[in-house]
Amino acid sequence: MAEQTVQTVHIDVTRLERKIDALSETTEQLGKMVHDTSMALETANHNIQVLTQKFQQMVNDQKKQAALQQASTELVRVRQELEQNYGNYKIIRETMLGVLQATDLALVKKATISRVSEELMLSTPKYWLAPCLVAVAAWIGNDRDLAQRAIAEAVKRDEERTAITMALICRRNNRVDTCYEWLSIYFSHQNAANFSEGSFAYIDAYINGVFGPDKKHMCDDYVMQWMNEIRGNSSNLEASQEKTWKEYCNRFSLDISHLYPDLGDAVTEYENINEYVSRIMAVDSIAENLTGINNAYIDQNSLKANIDKSLIQLISRYNEDEEPLRKEEAYLQAIKYFEGDKEAARQSIIKIEQERQQQTLNLVEQMSNVILTDKDTSPSERKTAVSFLSGYIRKGFHTYITEKKEAFPNQITINVDGWSGTTEDGSNADALCSAFEADMTRRRAAELEKASRSNEKTLMIAAIVMAVFGLIGLVTVTGLGILLLIGAGVLAVLSVKTKKTTAEKIEAIEQSYASRIISGKEKINQTAQQWQNAKNVVYQFESKPVREIIA
Repeated sequence: MAEQTVQTVHIDVTRLERKIDALSETTEQLGKMVHDTSMALETANHNIQVLTQKFQQMVNDQKKQAALQQASTELVRVRQELEQNYGNYKIIRETMLGVLQATDLALVKKATISRVSEELMLSTPKYWLAPCLVAVAAWIGNDRDLAQRAIAEAVKRDEERTAITMALICRRNNRVDTCYEWLSIYFSHQNAANFSEGSFAYIDAYINGVFGPDKKHMCDDYVMQWMNEIRGNSSNLEASQEKTWKEYCNRFSLDISHLYPDLGDAVTEYENINEYVSRIMAVDSIAENLTGINNAYIDQNSLKANIDKSLIQLISRYNEDEEPLRKEEAYLQAIKYFEGDKEAARQSIIKIEQERQQQTLNLVEQMSNVILTDKDTSPSERKTAVSFLSGYIRKGFHTYITEKKEAFPNQITINVDGWSGTTEDGSNADALCSAFEADMTRRRAAELEKASRSNEKTLMIAAIVMAVFGLIGLVTVTGLGILLLIGAGVLAVLSVKTKKTTAEKIEAIEQSYASRIISGKEKINQTAQQWQNAKNVVYQFESKPVREIIA
């Protein structure tokens, strides 16, 4: 009965194993199906992504094409509006430039100039440049009354631009007094706290005599007024300028580590020495740089050419009324250039505007920037800036030199090979060397004593004792005696070897300290000499008046 039960259980287990095998096979098939399905989904997903990208590209291309077509259409409209509303503005600008050129060359009749200018005046009742053109034509034709009436109208339309335009025209014709009257009016419109690079260029031309001698000092007064305005409106101007020019001077600080290598290695106070001496040694470079700016040759012809170029740019500039349409025109042209890519067109317009936009700062900052900038600036502008800012520059230089003076040490601490000593002027170098050598001698003696504490004598005594017992043992217990004799031999060998090692250690210590004493004393002497040299640099500098950095 028991056997039958066991057999039944065995059959049930077999069936269970078969079912497990079948289930495992099914699981594998399912796994393969899942894998195949996953691969198919990945392929489908990739295909969908490709189709999506192609579709998006097609949509983008269609958008660009539509933007390109729209830009072409809109560009025609904008240009028609510009021609319809501001075509005469363009003609006036071109005529004014033509009149100036014709005046230089004396190739056009005065009557022709007068007739053309008056016709254009009738067609542009708001444009400030139209009455300027009439005034120039009347001026050429010696019609004083008409010139005055035209100028009055131009001033009413735009006093600032009329003033600078007439000032530049008067300069071309050597009418110095009239030029300065107009220049004074232009300067009266300038805000000292918001000064453009272009406005500073006119001050530079004025300071360097491009407009001729200012007998009444009209413009001088404005410049001083602006400087006082900025001082009054900025409580931290003095401190800010002092810091600015101190940092400027710091650019010239020299690395003195190659001059005083041992000071850098061995002296605790080296950083304080370096800070002060490096500044003293930079004084000549600072003075030569600023004096070079101040004494720079100014090419008058080049300055006059730049001012004439400024006049042409002023006359050629679009009026505010035109600006919206001109910007729209530029944007539409950019869309065409970038083949319908609106974002690329927008970014290009932003970049152009940033490049065209003049940086506005207060006058002092504008002048400081001329000297401090890494960009190329004209020698005349740098010279003008230095002449006005010389007081601030000198103050910043004074701070640059003196702020590290107090930290310059009266004496130094020399650290050599674990020893330290002090000196005021390096004259006690021999005493320092003796102190160093005494310290090293003491340390050497301590190391020699420690090294000589070897156990070679103990080992030798133990070897002798063991050898005696070994000999006795040979008589009584032969085996033990032999072992004791062998042990005695080993101890004797160890004793000899230990003695040799100790001697070698002592020799090495002697040689090491002898070398360290020589190199240490050399280091002390060199450091003391370099300290004398550095201190002499300071003494020579402080014993004489500080060099004038702006000649």
